[in-house]
Amino acid sequence: MTQDPEGKRILVIQTHGIETPRRTYSPLFYAMAAAAMEMEVMVWFTMDGTNQLKKGAAETVQLDPTSDVTLKTMLEQTLDAEVKLRVCQQSLSLFDMTVDDLIPGVEVLGATSIIDLALNYDHVMYF
Repeated sequence: MTQDPEGKRILVIQTHGIETPRRTYSPLFYAMAAAAMEMEVMVWFTMDGTNQLKKGAAETVQLDPTSDVTLKTMLEQTLDAEVKLRVCQQSLSLFDMTVDDLIPGVEVLGATSIIDLALNYDHVMYF
C-alpha cells in the first residue's frame, strides 16, 4: 500500500562534505526526487556538509569523471527543483566561513532550528 506523497514534508540532513564526495550526491538526488513528487523538501547542511556550500568548493567534486555533472550542478538542480537549502549557523565557524562565503540560494538558521524542523516535518532522512 503506497501513500500519496503530495503535501508531505521531507527534511534531509546532510553531514558529509567535499572530503567524502560519494556521500554528497545521494541526499541531493533524493531531495530532488521528493520535490518531483510534489513534496516540500529542505536539505539541512551541518558539520562537514557545510563545506560543500562554500563558493568554489562544489566545482571541485565530480563523482563520475566521464560526466560533466559536478556537485555544483547537483546543488543548482536542487535549487531549481525548489528544494530549500539551509545551513547551520554554528557549522559555518567550523570552516571559518561567513554568510558571504555561501553559494547563492542558501539560508542560514541557528542550530536549535533543527529540533523544530525535525518535529514539524513528516519525515527526516539523515546522511
